[in-house]
This record gives sequence, structure tokens and C-alpha cells, in this order.
Amino acid sequence: MSWFDELQQASFRGVPFAVLGGEARFGRRVAVHEYPLKDRPYVEDLGRSTRRIGLVGFLIEDSLVYGGGSVIAQRNAMIAAAEQAGPGILVHPTLGELRVSIPDGALGITERWDAGRYFELSFSFIESGERVFPSISVSNTSLIGSLVDKLGLASAADFVSRMTATVNLGVGVVRGVLSLGNAVVAQVVATAAGFQVSAGALARDATNLANMASLLTGNYGRYQNANVSSAFAKSRASSGQVPTTITTLTAQGAQGRAEVAAAGTALVASAQSLDASTVQALPTSAVGLTSALAGVALNPGDGIRLFSDLASFRPSAVDVTGQTGIAMGVAQDAMSALLRRSAIGELARAAIAYAPSSNDDADAVRDQVTSVIDAEITTAGDSGDDQSFLALRSLRQALVDAISASAGSLASMRDFVLPGSVTALALAQRLYRDATRADELVGEAGPIHPAFMPTRFRALAR
Repeated sequence: MSWFDELQQASFRGVPFAVLGGEARFGRRVAVHEYPLKDRPYVEDLGRSTRRIGLVGFLIEDSLVYGGGSVIAQRNAMIAAAEQAGPGILVHPTLGELRVSIPDGALGITERWDAGRYFELSFSFIESGERVFPSISVSNTSLIGSLVDKLGLASAADFVSRMTATVNLGVGVVRGVLSLGNAVVAQVVATAAGFQVSAGALARDATNLANMASLLTGNYGRYQNANVSSAFAKSRASSGQVPTTITTLTAQGAQGRAEVAAAGTALVASAQSLDASTVQALPTSAVGLTSALAGVALNPGDGIRLFSDLASFRPSAVDVTGQTGIAMGVAQDAMSALLRRSAIGELARAAIAYAPSSNDDADAVRDQVTSVIDAEITTAGDSGDDQSFLALRSLRQALVDAISASAGSLASMRDFVLPGSVTALALAQRLYRDATRADELVGEAGPIHPAFMPTRFRALAR
């Protein structure tokens, strides 16, 4: 575009005016320190100086450029805008939108009898910032991590309690379901083995070639990104990390699968040796398996998907009758609850690490995670697992607060309708004044080719 094409219609607080010219002053605030017998002073930088912008313009009746109507009404509107309390928005012809204030006497209006329907204006604007106070903020990652640890301790305590507490099985009162011996232990082993199989399948899913390719640094096209959010991909691209190759990533994936398999074997072995003296070691093995699985889900979006499935793990109901069958059911419920809550802990870590690309994306993640936690809160309440119930509620509230806070600064999605097909580069420049966001638009609109964007699509509003 030519220089004239790039000019913007000047206005202050929505009142338009024409511009003849202007000047602006920029620089740094400095303190000059001069010392005896030293030829050059030391200049201490104190930050950016206040930007002062001067404009000379005019108002004219029924302008063919900006309209405006009566020139006297325009003048009165401009005076009201200048005298209004607080900063206002100035649209500068070349600098664009600025938040400014007009100090005392900084608006001058000149009128002459021979100029007729014409008022000349002179402005002196001062760039205005926000009034900022020191504040204390909580690290969401640290808070969620501590609440996950608290959930781990609570679920372990509830598991041990349900396995060792005195319980009435209908035919008689026994001192813990473990006292019934091999049948109960075998049911715990079967539950752990089923969870191990599910975790192994999810580990292979997380380390398949498509997901590994999505973690490559560099630009390899829209299909390479898989389910990686555009915000996460942008943060990886700008992090300055060591470039990755598919060879190194597949090697990491193989090592991660081996670690998950070893953790799963350790979980089953711990279940096989279960008795009243070793029952407290089983929760540690459960956490070890979910932690190993989190190690292979390097993409937080993958972690949310995988652990949402794992947190819904529920084995088939026990079909054995009698006192032994009831004890096996109690042991199975306690073990599956322990495993689900371990997965929920890693789900929370993945959710807080996820970088949503839009307000809508953050809302979808929040709803997905809270629906899983809500189901487990209901189960814990029905089972009388009071410590897990309270820990899950605290974790849920913290996640909702953290995700909602991060979503507040993100743009929402909106529908765009274009008169004709244009290239992704031109569209990114037109919508966002940033051609580098073309890949983001391609990922959201899904065109056949970036040179032929669809005329109807959904993308970020800003």
C-alpha cells in the first residue's frame, strides 16, 4: 500500500478531525552522573520517557472525508472530549490507536471571521498508562502440584482404610477384606493388570509416529502439528530449545514405553505381594505408573486426552457370590479408585501445562477436565472416601480458577465470511495485520491449499 493508503482517520474519543501535521517526541529518561577528572559522564537509564504527541488539524462543516455535520457542533464535541475525566483513545494518522490524556490548556481552537465554517485545532497529547500497584500472584503450577500431592496422600489413605478397616460382608464382620486371602488379592492383581494394559496402550498411542512428529521443532506443515494447539506450537518455536529430529524423538518414545512397561510390571508385582503389611506400598506403585505415562505424553494436549481416558477406568463387576464375592468387589472398587485418582492427578498437571489457543479452547479443556473430576467426586462421596472427596473438590476449584484466569486474556473464536477466496498470507495481514499468523489460519480453516482459503471459516477474533 502507498503512504496515503496507510493513513488512518484521526479522532479523539470518537470525535473525528482532519490533520495538517504534527510532531512527536520520544526517548529515554536518564540521569547524567558527572565525576571530577572524568571526561565522559556515566548515563544511567531510568526507562522510557513519556511520549508527547502534538498535532495540528482542523474541523470543517460537512467534510467530504469524515462528515461531521455542523462545525460548531463538532467544536463543542471536541471540547467535551478534551474536558472529560480520565484518559481517552486517540487515533493517530500514522501511529494508530493510542491511550492518551490532554493536560491543562493543551487543546487550542482558533477561529476567524474570514475562515467561515472552519476551526483550526492544536493538540498536545501525553501517552497515558494504567495505574499499577504491586500485587501478589499465586503460581498455578505450584498450587496444582501441591493439590495433586495432597490428592495422592488422601487416595492412598482411603485405599488402605478400605482394605484394612473392619467391614460387615453380610455374613459376618471381618478385620479387612485382605483377611479373606488369595481370592481378594487375585482380584486386586486383575484390576492392576487391566490398568497396566490400558496404560501400555496409551503409551503406544502417545509415542506413535504422528504424535512424535508433532513435537519436531521447525515448520513442517499443518498436518505435522497433530493435536498441538497453535499457542503451544508457537511457544515451542520461540523457546530457543535444541532442535529435535524424528530419530531422537522415536528413541525417546522407545525409552518412555520401556519405562511405562517397567512401572506397570512393578505395579502388578506389588499387587501380587499384597497383604496387611505391604498394603501401604501399593499406592506408590500406582503413582509410579501414571508418572511414567506422563513422561511420554510430552504434548499437554495429548496428556489431557490420554489421562481423561485413564481416569475413567472401571473394571467389569465381580460375578462371584457370597462373602468372598462381596470382599472381592470391595477390593476391586478400592483398587480402581486408587488408580483413577492417580490418573486424575496427572490429568490436572497436563491441564495446567496446556496452552489454549483461544477462550473457547480454554473453556473446552476446563469442561472436559471438570467432568472427569466431577464423576470421581461423586464416586468418592458414595464410597465414603472423605479425604479423597475433599481433595478432589479442592483440586477441581483450583483448576477452574487457573484455567478461567488464563482464558480471560485470550481472544474468542468468531465466524468470518469473505466475498472471495484469498491466500492465507493476505488473509492474515487483512485480519490481524500480521502475515506470520498465516499458518494459524490454515490450521483453523483447513483449506485444500493455503493459496485458496475458504470464504467461510472460524478463527480467532483478534
